[in-house]
Amino acid sequence: MTLTSVTVPEILNIPEKLIPILTETNKYRYFLIEGGRGGGKSQAVGRFILYLAEKLKLRIVCGRETQNSITESVYSLLTDLIQQYNLYFDVQASKIIHRDTGTTINFRGFREQGRFNIQGMEAISVVWIDEAQAITKQTLDVLIPTIRKEKAKVFFTMNRHIEKDPVFEAFRHREDCLHIHLNYVDNPFCTQALIREAEECKKISEDDYNHIWLGQPLTRTEDALFGYQELKDTQINKHTLHPGYGIKLAGFDVARFGGDKCAAVTIQQMGALHWEQIFADEWDHKDLNYTTGRILMTATEQDVLKSKVDEDGIGAGPLDTLNKGRGLENFEGFKNTPISYKNDRYYANQRTLNAYKLKNMVTKGWIAINNEKLVEQLCTLRFTFDHLQRRILIPKDVMKNKFKTPSPDLADALIMAVSLIGNVKAKQEEQYRSMPTHYTEENLFNLAGLR
Repeated sequence: MTLTSVTVPEILNIPEKLIPILTETNKYRYFLIEGGRGGGKSQAVGRFILYLAEKLKLRIVCGRETQNSITESVYSLLTDLIQQYNLYFDVQASKIIHRDTGTTINFRGFREQGRFNIQGMEAISVVWIDEAQAITKQTLDVLIPTIRKEKAKVFFTMNRHIEKDPVFEAFRHREDCLHIHLNYVDNPFCTQALIREAEECKKISEDDYNHIWLGQPLTRTEDALFGYQELKDTQINKHTLHPGYGIKLAGFDVARFGGDKCAAVTIQQMGALHWEQIFADEWDHKDLNYTTGRILMTATEQDVLKSKVDEDGIGAGPLDTLNKGRGLENFEGFKNTPISYKNDRYYANQRTLNAYKLKNMVTKGWIAINNEKLVEQLCTLRFTFDHLQRRILIPKDVMKNKFKTPSPDLADALIMAVSLIGNVKAKQEEQYRSMPTHYTEENLFNLAGLR
């Protein structure tokens, strides 16, 4: 089937490789569209969904594994297309409704605070799951049986991270699934700017190019601190909150380079050893007052006991305001200061030291990391060695300029939060030691080799 043999309205101008989603819609229930950046996957499905919404009365859900706000969904993509083609939709704050057909398009995360959010899926006509590489097998196993409408259609768009991706493995060989792989080279609508980005990426890192632009699963580079699968595995065996625990710690990374974002991450102690990342947020740095206000608001709303605030560069401003201006003592500064060889023979600075504390927690199953963007950022962290053969994380500016990776602001915020755990454990051990002498149970932290 070629574009010349199919007459379509302008909104359905999509890559030729994706024409089967238009012409063979009725043959399949599932549509697995995967590949690298610039292939036009999301654009094609978004255009097709809006076209269907104009012709039929449908109930459509656009979903992801988690969605903290509607800005993390395909809402913006759809609203841009509606404006571009002057389509007859009522674009509301949290949903989109066609003014004639009555089609409703809703947006949701299928997991909210660890719980499944799949109510009302029985009567859905179309489900579109973008960034489907973030969908876990547990979510998939619960979600798919709830889509019960006989002629319902389910679209997955994704660039898988791992070889055995749950969605990829579940659907690629099914007879009722249309599977299409495409990349930017298959998309005649790909901009020259994106093509240049792909070419630059290829010059710098063949592995990154193969994953980002050709849609091949991630490989673990030898200088990567984390592997994608080990981080995803932290989500499998989460620990319930034990009595007597539950304190929350936060890290705040303050933007300093153009294009960076301010970031906040909160972790909660679930038991003596175990922690869970329960909150992650990003925002543009507007000015000192705004960023300081966001930090204070987040710490208050999350009921955080102690926070680390980036104190390097312009990060010192918010911390100074919180400590001296408002007299708050539950905010501490985090500086990426060098560490002398006398004090540490293995790690060269504070960022690296605490990143490896996080690495140890991941390896031992002591922390669950739930946010997909945070997982992806952690995968970009790379290390090298200093003149004393100690490990040192490659700085943000080098990563951005040399490897073309986005600034790992969320990852750094998590590292800052983790840096507070040692103080918490020390205080808890002190309380334990002050228990009556007849209490003889051994110290859990000593048993675990933490101190």
